[in-house]
Amino acid sequence: MSRRAQSGVRPTHWLGLIAILAVVGGGGFALMHRSTDAMTGVTELSASEFMENATALSGNEYKVEGVVDDRLDNWRSAEGRLFSLQISDGAGNTYLPVWVPPDYKGANIQRRQRYIFKVRVMETGVLEVLQLIKA
Repeated sequence: MSRRAQSGVRPTHWLGLIAILAVVGGGGFALMHRSTDAMTGVTELSASEFMENATALSGNEYKVEGVVDDRLDNWRSAEGRLFSLQISDGAGNTYLPVWVPPDYKGANIQRRQRYIFKVRVMETGVLEVLQLIKA
């Protein structure tokens, strides 16, 4: 008697198909939800170097991450907003002046929140905000 050919898909074929779909779906999800650092390639500001001689760094752009401590109230809003930024490093906490220009259209800055800033060191030693991301 001759044997009949088996019809249908074997369970191993189903497992292989499910594995392929999981890999493709997971890879697509990872590509769609990946995060990118908008400040890639920007040098991190050394707080100790800044405190030693801020004017030597003037005109350069840096990346700074810290917690907004407080808004300095004696600065007029028409000229921008001046904040103190708390930077924590191995030596302790350092407070740096961060100035947000009046025409800046980025995120709203709130006290006690952590931000990543792209800043330019001004001739006065104040850090001018060019871009910011809430961390």
